[in-house]
Amino acid sequence: MTAAPFGFVSPLPPVRSGIADYAADILPALRAEVELETYEPSGARRAFAAGHRAVLVHVGNDPMHLPTVEALRENARRVPTLLVLHDFSLHHLFAAGYLDRGRVDDYARELERAHGTRGRALGERALSGQRVPVWDLAPWEWPMSTGVAADASAVIVHSRIVRGALLRERPGLPAFEIPLAVPPAPGYERAEARIALGLPLDRVVAATLGIVTPAKRIGKLLEGLALIPPEGRPLLVVGGAVGTGDPLLESVRALGLGDDVRFTGYLSDEDFWRLARAADVAVNLRFPTVGETSAAVCRLAGSGLPVVVSDVGWFRELPDTFASKIPVGEGEVEAIAAALGALTADQALREAQAAAGRAWGRTHTPERIAAAHARLLLLVADGRTASLGLLGRVASEAAAVGIGRSGSVGSRERGPDGLVLGALGARGAGVLPPPFNPEVESPDR
Repeated sequence: MTAAPFGFVSPLPPVRSGIADYAADILPALRAEVELETYEPSGARRAFAAGHRAVLVHVGNDPMHLPTVEALRENARRVPTLLVLHDFSLHHLFAAGYLDRGRVDDYARELERAHGTRGRALGERALSGQRVPVWDLAPWEWPMSTGVAADASAVIVHSRIVRGALLRERPGLPAFEIPLAVPPAPGYERAEARIALGLPLDRVVAATLGIVTPAKRIGKLLEGLALIPPEGRPLLVVGGAVGTGDPLLESVRALGLGDDVRFTGYLSDEDFWRLARAADVAVNLRFPTVGETSAAVCRLAGSGLPVVVSDVGWFRELPDTFASKIPVGEGEVEAIAAALGALTADQALREAQAAAGRAWGRTHTPERIAAAHARLLLLVADGRTASLGLLGRVASEAAAVGIGRSGSVGSRERGPDGLVLGALGARGAGVLPPPFNPEVESPDR
């Protein structure tokens, strides 16, 4: 039996993974564009050996993707490959996949492959028994993604800042920004959803959805909520599991928010979207980031919810028409209070932001995003990577005169230089029609 022209490597449901869910969202639309055969990460080597014209692989910052990364490394340059990079930092993937399993030699090799002489020095420390958690301390300085990206014929990322950061590290890399797709959310009636969840019908509801981790900054959110006068507070619903004795529960009591905060515990997919439909506002704060893009925020905004997000990373790129952006650090709590207070008090503001979010979502449909993937996959299969690399060469010239030079900007996110490199790279790519041009096709981005 002849293999399909293209391979598609990604976790898929029922695997509990945001990338699995996203792959399932986009796969039907992509199949309408090109003929595909799907493989789980454990089958990545089979995908590369199957005789496909090209292989599309999804990789994120989780050790479940280690078989994909290893198969990509073994087949670099032999099989045309399009890498969809979901996180700029993959360091946790290698730390959990190699260090935690005693494969220190492999970890040290990948460090050097990604980061050259400084990577070799850190690898030597690991080989001597030192464990330096740079994946938490400095994820943007030690991403370990550039070696993986260099194995691919071309790379898709979901934000300008990650594209710029990749070009800073590998100026000749054929890297393209294609945003996440925004599939339609399930259609629940608001009143029905509130009744099912036991929420009041006559109060503004703000929901924060997803796994409750320190990076979600729920503690700061509670402090901000407490600054709003009681009569102007929304009901905050935390849609995620919180263990007995969690400090957040004590914070609710200490801040006098017992009537203003509810914890739902673990939510099924059905109840996740039921809560999204019941809410008036979505809150998704996050810091630090590793260059990820939030599929949940995309879907929440696209379904017509104003979103309150941290002013960092990809979240900073969301349109101000529906995203209230909160600075991290000084003034954070006060900004949370101001944003939530304004949205709670002003129904017209909520409605205007909801309409803007829906309009933005309509420019990011799975069909449109899949068509961009398919166009780039065909170019990769046809060996067009040399011309695709032009966009990186423009960034290389910028790097040669000091833009993006190490130490020239703050090391936490490298935002300014990364964005400059990404913009220059985009201008240099004009010889080819871009698979997706957000500046042209999404006027409010």
